[in-house]
Amino acid sequence: MMTLDISTVRAFLLVAELQSFTRAAEALGATQAAVSMKLQRLEAMLGRRLVERSPRAVRLTAEGVSVREAPDA
Repeated sequence: MMTLDISTVRAFLLVAELQSFTRAAEALGATQAAVSMKLQRLEAMLGRRLVERSPRAVRLTAEGVSVREAPDA
């Protein structure tokens, strides 16, 4: 069973805000690969694709927008 940790949520929110794995990694003091892996694990855990990755841009999918805008529990 995978557990959700705050660093993964923070990485997702920064990627969503900055629209960049590289800039999110810089803000977190992590590598781009580490941030990418966190997002991949989060997507696997939720069973949803949260971001569309392309060489020049990162955009949230409809599911990603839903997760980002979900009200606090």
